[in-house]
Amino acid sequence: MTRRHFRSLRGYLAQAALLVACLAGLAAPRAVLAAELDAQRQAVLQSMYQEDAVLTEKVHRDFWSGFDSGVGQPDTQASMARLAVVLKNSLEFERAQVLSQKASIRQRKPVVDPGYEQALQSRLEMLRARKLPPDNVLAKDKAFRESLVPISQGKAIEAPNGSKILMNDFILDKVLRNIEATHARLERLLNPVWTAPAIN
Repeated sequence: MTRRHFRSLRGYLAQAALLVACLAGLAAPRAVLAAELDAQRQAVLQSMYQEDAVLTEKVHRDFWSGFDSGVGQPDTQASMARLAVVLKNSLEFERAQVLSQKASIRQRKPVVDPGYEQALQSRLEMLRARKLPPDNVLAKDKAFRESLVPISQGKAIEAPNGSKILMNDFILDKVLRNIEATHARLERLLNPVWTAPAIN
């Protein structure tokens, strides 16, 4: 690998890491976390979005310890079930966004993945059920759809931190892998019974 290719690869990896970090910030709605978990458990949950996160048996045990004497409590189970639904929706949302970006690059026109529309409707239903305003979600939806235009034209888009990211399959595939790994970690974390990670 030449020095130029190495620099280019490092740039791609940095962009992918930035995008993963941006998605991690969007994936766990803060209002839900605040309502369901204390600060320590929120921190554990948020840490599961990190690309190099590892869920150990000790982390799992610490997360579940002290929930009113354990896993059989109805309130705990209901709380974890609500949280799991929200987090699953968030990860489906992010996955569908990436699939939309990939399709837009491939077809050279804005394409919205069907899974995105389904995740959006689920998110709006959750907000209605909690009597929360949809304004923030609708604003992000509008911005996302608008971002597909430059992406489909091979142009860079602006990240939340103000830097520019040029989307490509290398970056988006890396983000997809991280989303899938995050989903697997969260499923294991939110299951009160410890399970070791699957071996590929």
